[in-house]
Amino acid sequence: KNYEELIFWDRNGRVDRLFGSGNANDPISQITVQNVAKAIATMKSIAEEKAIRAQEKAKRRARQQARKQTAAKVASTTSSSGATKSTERRPLKESSTRLQRHAWEELDRTFVFDSSKSTWVPQQITGTMLCNQDSSELKFITWNVLFDLHRNESDELVQGDDTLLNEQDSTISRWQRLLDELEVESASVISLQEVTPRFVQQLQQCQWVQDQYVLSAVSNDLRGVETYGNLILWKANSFQGCKGLHLCVDQGRNRGLLVSLVRNNTVFNVANVHLPADQRDSTSGESRDRTQARQREFGAIVSKLQVLEQTQQKQNLYPVPIVMGDFNSGDDEPTIFQSEHLVDAWLHPSNKIQTEHSSTFDWKRNQRANKTRQHGHQERDPRRIDRIVLGSQDIVVPSHSCLVGDSSVGLPASDHFGVSVTFQVEAPRPNMQPILYTPSRVEHNVWATTAIPTTDSLLALVFEDQQDDSLRFHDPSSTLPIAHITLLNGFVDLSTTDNQALATQAVKDAVHQALYSSGPLQEWALDVNDKSLNVFEHRESATLVCTPDKTGWLNRLYDTLRVKFEICDEQERRFSEGWTPHLSLGKHATTTTARAHLDQLVSSGAWKEGISLKGFGIGLFRRDVASRKFFPVATVPLVDRQNVATNQTKAFLQTAGLPWARSFERLSQIVVRELESACQHTTSALSQGSLTSKVSLYGSQVLGVALPGLSDIDAVVHLQSSGDPSETQSISGSRFFQLVRSRLEDLHPSCKARLRVSSLSGCALYMLTIKLSPNLPAADLLLARTLRGETVDVASQQALDSIDDSQVILQRVQELGMKPAVFQGAVRMIKLWAHRRGIYGSSMGYLGGGGWAVLMACLLEHNTQWNGLMDATNDAASATQIASFFFCHVLEYWSNVRVVTPQGTNTTELGDDRRNNMMVLAPKSGGNFGRSSTRSTTQQTWNELRRAAQLLNGEATNASPHSNLETCMLPHIVGGGVGGKILALKVPIKSASLKPADVKARATIVGLSTTVALERILPADTIRPHSTIGRKNGAFWLLLEVQCSEKSTNKILSDFVGAQNELLQQQMKLGNLAAQLVQVSPEEFQSLSMSL
Repeated sequence: KNYEELIFWDRNGRVDRLFGSGNANDPISQITVQNVAKAIATMKSIAEEKAIRAQEKAKRRARQQARKQTAAKVASTTSSSGATKSTERRPLKESSTRLQRHAWEELDRTFVFDSSKSTWVPQQITGTMLCNQDSSELKFITWNVLFDLHRNESDELVQGDDTLLNEQDSTISRWQRLLDELEVESASVISLQEVTPRFVQQLQQCQWVQDQYVLSAVSNDLRGVETYGNLILWKANSFQGCKGLHLCVDQGRNRGLLVSLVRNNTVFNVANVHLPADQRDSTSGESRDRTQARQREFGAIVSKLQVLEQTQQKQNLYPVPIVMGDFNSGDDEPTIFQSEHLVDAWLHPSNKIQTEHSSTFDWKRNQRANKTRQHGHQERDPRRIDRIVLGSQDIVVPSHSCLVGDSSVGLPASDHFGVSVTFQVEAPRPNMQPILYTPSRVEHNVWATTAIPTTDSLLALVFEDQQDDSLRFHDPSSTLPIAHITLLNGFVDLSTTDNQALATQAVKDAVHQALYSSGPLQEWALDVNDKSLNVFEHRESATLVCTPDKTGWLNRLYDTLRVKFEICDEQERRFSEGWTPHLSLGKHATTTTARAHLDQLVSSGAWKEGISLKGFGIGLFRRDVASRKFFPVATVPLVDRQNVATNQTKAFLQTAGLPWARSFERLSQIVVRELESACQHTTSALSQGSLTSKVSLYGSQVLGVALPGLSDIDAVVHLQSSGDPSETQSISGSRFFQLVRSRLEDLHPSCKARLRVSSLSGCALYMLTIKLSPNLPAADLLLARTLRGETVDVASQQALDSIDDSQVILQRVQELGMKPAVFQGAVRMIKLWAHRRGIYGSSMGYLGGGGWAVLMACLLEHNTQWNGLMDATNDAASATQIASFFFCHVLEYWSNVRVVTPQGTNTTELGDDRRNNMMVLAPKSGGNFGRSSTRSTTQQTWNELRRAAQLLNGEATNASPHSNLETCMLPHIVGGGVGGKILALKVPIKSASLKPADVKARATIVGLSTTVALERILPADTIRPHSTIGRKNGAFWLLLEVQCSEKSTNKILSDFVGAQNELLQQQMKLGNLAAQLVQVSPEEFQSLSMSL
């Protein structure tokens, strides 16, 4: 934009175009132009923020008003005579999902009529299977019953008696005619819309309903119809059971209901919907098209159906999705409900329509519709807006259909006619393809191809960190201030856990289909140089960009994503050139300043030689409403290095695991940025600016030995205060971490957090464990508080010392003359070996990554023969030699020392405490990495080290002269020993009112105590606890192998199992976990198919 035309007086350029006192014909100063552009941009930003705040305020008021109306309505609703007298009305639970967009709540019960008590009683949803159903027909009916509500002068919904229509017949009488019609139809499944509490009372008193049907709600439990909503009822003898009932809530309003009904290995996922109708503006009288709102809500339904499909397939069920209800969309509107995979039953080629007319909202034939359309409905021709849509397959096929209630004499019972469809049903055949999603087909993802984009989400290619700090590949002032290439903007809605999981899976599939490579060392790079720099001109600004050379892999990836997310075409619609891959380097007020910046970069010469940008992954980002900046929801790596597969061992050794370590580091950076942001947000809320926070790493990542699948992120948030001492001391660890946790859970719906506390020298030590999303590593966060550089308590000093531990170890290695890269590579190899052999991690009594690093450093101090093994030109080869050296010599050192710790560590305070079998101490904090070890875990660690040394020296049984480090790293086979026994501790996840992470943590404590108890009756060297905890069939499994072939052992183990279970039962009565110890054979263990 030419700002010079807007300026009439310029002091800097001495220009006066108003009175001519200056040089009117001289050019305006560029400083003034920039100031004007900045001022205009600031005013625009202020106006946008003001509008956003006003919009959020209006939304909050609307939500508060809706909650008040709901509470008032429920309080005024009386119980019917058919409701149970012994059950009081359940208060409405205001869950956090009530304020989200299209969030799903899982309901835990349905309702059946108990004739012996003459009342409706709840039954828990268990999915219990009964006998097979022989009937080959199922009839489905959907009907909008027309609620008995209208808006008063205050625009509040209040109960009336058809006063809106001024009719003589009462609401009760017309509803009775509607119920009589339904009784005649005798459908297997009935879905009703605009159901109010008064309708529920009338429905549940019908004898035919009491005799045959299960209800989703009753008058004393109105979940889903508190004010009005949707109701589903189904014949109890038509299905074998109900596997789930889910309610869709959109900012406090009930929008959809979904029930899963099982019949002969087929599960019917039936969704009852009432999509938004077009609205007429009360002031202008103009109609507001809400097609996109309908599409978005329908997408939320498909999202849940697809999540259920993937879950139910694992249970050997064949899911058939059916969506029925009031779609408020006619056949003349965009075909959002008719596709290759979702078909309208009315239009199905096998369906025989048995009525002359098809319009369900027909004001020409329905006088009640003629009246209601004058009160908010558009004046359109009659339309078919009620429908039944099912997933495309050939075992549930519509045979005939008709309208319901269209032959009534006089005024029909509702302003809608109902829709009835009868289906012919067959049993599912083996290996049938799923309906909504097939990973191997790019376009077969119904949710992704129909999901509506939003500007609050973004899909972008992100890069590995560049080694040259002098070059910057991002715009620090942008809404996504990291180096990236935007792929899809806007992207699909990422505000719910289901959507995040589905979007991440769809992106994974696209990456796999476009860039599949079995090699873990594959790299996907883009080359840039000074010729890649360019300027994009906009109406009021300009952007300096870097456009990489077009490569086949990037275009292939983009094309695959566009097929996968068909409607996310914003970039192609906005720009005539279509999608142009680029990295934004900076935004400028004018083209002139942008080109000046470009010339400066070119003249610096830094870009001349060319740079290779290594693509790391595809980031899914969501906008923060407050800051308007994007934050990461998930990241899908271009090369899968989440775990080191057995067939990748050779590649791992050849590179010393460096690609896997870098992959973990890149993912951890995403988590750390989110932790820093949440801590800064919390600090600002708790202080007046005198308190600052900084997140620092320690442990495996600082050591450079972190690996995906093995390592977590260890971090300390350091609170520093230069002001009032009481401000720092008054902030408790519990309060601070609760606020951090709340902030992260608000931004990340799939976030799992756990706050733990332990005692350290009489001081509470708090730790917050965070798992932002399934594909990101977990993080353990400690708190350190300092005032003017001095720690305020023992816990803070311990946390800061933990940061120094890693630096001390690396510094000591360098002092010995070893390159850190060699040491790090060797420790990574040892960590992978320990993990595969089942002896890794403190939770089950073994050493973790820090312990193995300290052990390696101590051996290098003690035995300097490693000097002759180094390869000056190949760090990975040197690391392999050092790892082999470690296995061959570590027991020579370890067996002769009581305490393993680097030279210079203070061990005077240890005294004679020998409770820990392995004492491996951190050099600064003094923490014992073997604090949870037992006699058997110590013995098995030493046994595995001996095995490795024997293999490397060719001394082991069946060892060949070619045995090497790759052979040592073969996984341990549980139950592979001769005559071995396996004890399995089973801990059901839902056995207590705890989160799975808490159940798992407590299960490890029970596992360790079980190990110690077994060591009292059997030799420690015959007991092998397995360090990996399995998860299968809704339970955590902890394994103990007993390597003894004597027959007497069977009796000992049998008695031990009985005694332990009695003890576990007693503990369960005291409120602890419901755990069970069982003895399984190797064959039974294999049937569990646990990944150990």
